[in-house]
Parts: sequence; C-alpha cells; structure tokens
Amino acid sequence: MKPPSLLLEHNMNDHTMLATLTCPNLACQHQQPMLMPSTYCQLSYTCEACQATFFRRPGDCCIFCSYADKPCPPKQAEDRCDPDVRHR
Repeated sequence: MKPPSLLLEHNMNDHTMLATLTCPNLACQHQQPMLMPSTYCQLSYTCEACQATFFRRPGDCCIFCSYADKPCPPKQAEDRCDPDVRHR
C-alpha cells in the first residue's frame, strides 16, 4: 500500500492530483500545495498569503493550467478541458 502522502498525489487513473499554485502577484509569489478537482475547472483562487484573488489566464481552462506546476487532470489525460462542462 502507498503511504498516505502518495495517495493524495494520484487518482484511480494515476494522474497527478496534487499541484502547487504560485500566486501571480509579483510582491507575493506564495506557493500553495492544492488538491486539484477532477470533476470541474476551478476558475479563481484567493491567495492565502496576500488575499489577492486571481483568475485563469485567457485561453487556459483553469487556474491550475495558468499558475500551477502541473496541468489540470483533464489536460493530463489529454482530454478536452472546458470550464463550462463537468468532467467525468
């Protein structure tokens, strides 16, 4: 059995679910580990350090594709990532 910390990093399809978001505020740049949702696109996030709310970049489906060290689960699966559609 995998240790608990590794269980958080993988879903049943073995796509990475844990990502590190980096605040785009140049005065902050706080890094926050987050568990990515697998059934919807997260469009905004409020930084825990500076309290700035940021949104996905134009052309990206979610904040993870814009500001994280890993793309969202649908992109990892080479699936279409549409913020208006719930994913399987």
